[in-house]
Amino acid sequence: MGLLEKILTRRYGKPTVSIMDGFIALCWNPDDCDYDTVLYMGMKWTGKLGKRFASFEPIYGDAIGGYLLKNDLRVAVLPDHEIYGIWNIRDLRRQPEVKRAFAIDPAIEFFMEDSNVWFYGMKKGDLYVFDAEFDELDSLGPIEPAIHKKMDEIETSRREALGY
Repeated sequence: MGLLEKILTRRYGKPTVSIMDGFIALCWNPDDCDYDTVLYMGMKWTGKLGKRFASFEPIYGDAIGGYLLKNDLRVAVLPDHEIYGIWNIRDLRRQPEVKRAFAIDPAIEFFMEDSNVWFYGMKKGDLYVFDAEFDELDSLGPIEPAIHKKMDEIETSRREALGY
């Protein structure tokens, strides 16, 4: 079980399993359109791709990518897989914003984005965010609590917008 699956299971309980976009998918909150969360499964950490993206194995586990909280956070799809609406990791890394962040710190490996404005990556166990609007790169601290905090912020913002 990767870190993302662990975080989601801790937050929302046991996922339901279904087939989505041709992949086995773990789904949390499938009946709540404001909090729907999906990890697409099927990653094999072998061969060239397994070696090339090995640093992501602790985060992704068996997942190949997905979306969190109604598509607010999109976890890039690892190579050899395509899912409509979610960046393939190679395409994400080609985005001008990610190239800019990479120029600031080439050691950060980007894998997640929010609204095509905030791009998230990891380095030495910490989560980083590049804010494309303000051209700022910041450390958010250790990955697991940083992802929890980001999800808390999204959920709080959504509750306020929905009036509850």
